Amino acid sequence: MTGIVIFPAGRDDAFEDYKRFVRDGHPIDDIKSYFAEDELELLRTTSEDDHIHVWGTSVDGAWRNVERNDIALVYHDGGFVARGQVLHLRHDPDLAEYLWKDNVDHGRWNDKSPWEYMTFLTDVEEVDVDIEEFNALVGYDETYRPQGFTRVADKRLDQLAGEESVETAIANLTDTGERVHPVDGEDDGPTPAFVDQIQATSTDGSAHEEFEQLVAKAFSRLGYTANWIEGGGDTDVEIRSPEHIVVEVKARSNGQVNSLEVTNIDKHRRQRGADHAIVVAPGFAPKVIENAETTDLTTIAIDELVELLDRRDQYAVAPEETMDLLTRSGAFQDDRLDILDESIQARLDAGETLLAVIQALERADGPVETAEDVRWIVVGMEDSDEIPTTEEIRSALQLLAHPSIGVVTQDEDGYRVTTDYENGVQLVRSLGNIVQSSVEADDS
Repeated sequence: MTGIVIFPAGRDDAFEDYKRFVRDGHPIDDIKSYFAEDELELLRTTSEDDHIHVWGTSVDGAWRNVERNDIALVYHDGGFVARGQVLHLRHDPDLAEYLWKDNVDHGRWNDKSPWEYMTFLTDVEEVDVDIEEFNALVGYDETYRPQGFTRVADKRLDQLAGEESVETAIANLTDTGERVHPVDGEDDGPTPAFVDQIQATSTDGSAHEEFEQLVAKAFSRLGYTANWIEGGGDTDVEIRSPEHIVVEVKARSNGQVNSLEVTNIDKHRRQRGADHAIVVAPGFAPKVIENAETTDLTTIAIDELVELLDRRDQYAVAPEETMDLLTRSGAFQDDRLDILDESIQARLDAGETLLAVIQALERADGPVETAEDVRWIVVGMEDSDEIPTTEEIRSALQLLAHPSIGVVTQDEDGYRVTTDYENGVQLVRSLGNIVQSSVEADDS
């Protein structure tokens, strides 16, 4: 959950620190020697002006609970004067001493209690919010006034009445920042109607927000946890699981994206702390497809996203399986769908083998001694050249005999089935929801 952090700048000297180090920032080049290369790259790619925006505290208890992407609010004189988003956390006594002892002459630096626990921010904006409004939002007493570095308890944030998310609540309170809307694609009716909507909005320049929402719902339908992020300064969709991904959504009236804003996309990925970035559009120009692999992100056209939705609907493809293909850098094209189809077919074959074994044991008069004997019963049942091998039969017997399933038992006389074929169909469906049984075919 996104948290809320409060920086107290009540005293005049603390307020001056806010203006110098949070609002205006400090030049990155002046302190670059303090950072590792990956940290420096993060600060540079997310900065609009080559400055860091940072607050320090000497109290590490609350600071250690702060997480990346938490919302920071600066308090002064009865209200909040700024908000930002946590980008990075760093414990560094040397850097703290350089920033606040060597650069500031206000006499508040204390060598015994240095401001060595630092919080770096991005997207800092000035606001004007009365403390009473905030107190009412999070359930603090109306007389509450921040006295020190604070992170609001998660249980209070869980109780934000009438809000979709912490981000949306603070955006509504401060009139700044993005609004984050969790989505549930299962509420959108039959897939054909949904597909028509997403394809239509992908080429409608006046419906970009609707297109973003539909893309978020598409990823939700694939089994992912996804949010639509309303607002132009951030990514468009954020996938939180099974992996952390940002998604940039590009509607184009001409049907294709001719260039990628790779730097901006990477900035959004870094700001969110995501592991990968995906770009969704109605289509992509050949040069974009050719160069996609070198950009360390994935491009996917709407038609391919629809194909993934179709396979999810038909075969209950696990979200991890499609995510593996979507997090490979480069263009998502037919070759990746082929990989998915091969995997689906292997699962279908495995499911059919399980059903054949159950049916063979049901037909047997008593126990069947070996996997090879079971296979010969299957040979007699099947009107097909695609008969499973003895090893495939043996693997199916081992699975069905597992204590967690228990459909097959094995003793010194051989294998026996403990259920009938119709129940076996339900069992196999529950294992993967992938098999269209002969029972269903006969009923149709």
